[in-house]
Amino acid sequence: MRGILASLVLLAALALGGCADETVYDWQKPHDTYQVGSFSHAQKADALKAKLVQNGFDSRIETDIKNGQFALNVLVDVYNAQPDTVSRLETITGTKPLLRGKTPSKTTSPGTPAAKPGTAPASGL
Repeated sequence: MRGILASLVLLAALALGGCADETVYDWQKPHDTYQVGSFSHAQKADALKAKLVQNGFDSRIETDIKNGQFALNVLVDVYNAQPDTVSRLETITGTKPLLRGKTPSKTTSPGTPAAKPGTAPASGL
């Protein structure tokens, strides 16, 4: 009898465990990422980040090392792009924003043809 009761409790716990709402974070949503600045001094990167926040953009700073040179890249993730988003970023930063990437759910990369459903991508070997 105890075994049946324990089994029922275990089944009920497993069934209810799948009912929780799944949390979707911003970085999981489709978005475009623009690089709006690259600096060697943290003060300049922080100043641009603060200016972007004042104008309603969520920005972040990413470190990068290329050819032995250290850089702080200021990035902006745009989740709800408007027709004037790029021009607003250009006005705020004084440079043309560089599109770093789009999430896969929005588009495929320019040089890669979209895979047909049910087919595996070529391995390139």
